[in-house]
Amino acid sequence: MASQQSDIDGIDCRKEIDRLFDLEYGRRLDAAFRFGLILAVGVVLHFYIDSTLTLWWMAAQILGHALHFTFLRTRGETCSRREVLIAGGLFWYLVASFIWLPAEMITASDPALRIGGAAGIGAMLVFLIYRSDRVLAIMLGEIAVIGVAIAWVVFRTIQQVDHPGAIIGTILAAVGLHVYFTLTMLSHRRVRIEAERAAKRSVQAQKMEAIGQLAGGVAHDFNNILTAVIGNLDLYDAMDTEAERLNAVTEAKTAALRAAELVKQLLAYARRTPMQIARRDVGALLEQLQLLTRRLLPASITQSFEAPQAPLWVALDENQFITALVNLVVNARDAMPGGGTLTVSARPVHLFTDDVQPDGTLLPAGDYAEVTVADTGSGIPPEILRRVTEPFFTTKAVGQGSGLGLSMVDGFARQSGGLLTIDSSPEGTAMHLLLPIAPAEEIRPDTAADSPPPQSPPPQAPVQPRTGARRRLPDLRTSRA
Repeated sequence: MASQQSDIDGIDCRKEIDRLFDLEYGRRLDAAFRFGLILAVGVVLHFYIDSTLTLWWMAAQILGHALHFTFLRTRGETCSRREVLIAGGLFWYLVASFIWLPAEMITASDPALRIGGAAGIGAMLVFLIYRSDRVLAIMLGEIAVIGVAIAWVVFRTIQQVDHPGAIIGTILAAVGLHVYFTLTMLSHRRVRIEAERAAKRSVQAQKMEAIGQLAGGVAHDFNNILTAVIGNLDLYDAMDTEAERLNAVTEAKTAALRAAELVKQLLAYARRTPMQIARRDVGALLEQLQLLTRRLLPASITQSFEAPQAPLWVALDENQFITALVNLVVNARDAMPGGGTLTVSARPVHLFTDDVQPDGTLLPAGDYAEVTVADTGSGIPPEILRRVTEPFFTTKAVGQGSGLGLSMVDGFARQSGGLLTIDSSPEGTAMHLLLPIAPAEEIRPDTAADSPPPQSPPPQAPVQPRTGARRRLPDLRTSRA
């Protein structure tokens, strides 16, 4: 398997296949425009020059794109070096099958055909520069195809002129065009390679910084906890009364439980906590949360719980879900020391396309339950917005928070196949927990008693489309500390 994921010149073959597909067919409007333009040009030229060559040109384009699209779309989860090179070879065919007609048009005596041919070749050159292939062998093949097309144009042109100066000028212009095109292609490739290397170095530096912060935070917190445990145990023998000894043991036990909770939060952040997955109704879980938060919120905070009208089934760990929401509620409470309004709501949403996050996380298209915890506090300062789910990062006073609560929420969301995002402004903050909706057939035998039978699935709440109009900071470093 490792050999199938081998890199070509340091690139990931699977990612390169995905990039090639996105360039050609990923943007549907752009692809439809290009194909429509090719067909329109072919039809117009067919009636203008009365030649079947244009029909062969359109057929070659359709066949080439059909082969190219099918090959790129049917690759597996892992790709080999050979598959990337085959994709490059198919693209060479596409370039060659496209450019021969514009090259032929440039040599025609009709000025309209010459202008059209020059525009076609120019468009192809710009697209190849924009494409900026990372694989040197593929780029050299594209340069060679363009070189052959330019040589054909020069050959046909010098047959139509007699003056030596015109012939030399034509040849020099063609050589200059191809040289500068080649240098531009190679330069763009170098820029892309350097950008990718810089991005990798940046990611590595961020990882090392996070590891250092995590290690420092764990050491600091455990040192405080161990001080409390050891201190109380040292005082145990020096105490005269049984009540004092019992109190020392209780304090030591409380500190040890804090250590256990710290480990639990670390495991949740690292997504290593075993999860007891079951199909649950989000509305019913919000009712449980409402009972729990009555003792957490002061009278100055008005709470509003908005459950979905119909059952909203999600496969998750109930205890971790409740714990995550309690963390969000507590943070919302702390953001409103003078009082305000806390709103907890849930609704079904639909993602029409895969949502790729800057950190590489992929949220697949589909139906999701969006649970929102919103407050009317002062919001999160923009300068710390992207750091607040980092472990041990907190803006609270010493002793009021470990900085792991929202890291745990982040870990739970990812481990559940979802996402944690945020909207924040001076008028308040809304934290959104996106979790995949579980279809009825996903009910497990050990949880069937807690869920309706598969043969009669309950009605789901109407799914609302979730578009990019309300984009949030999606790298998940966007929750309150």
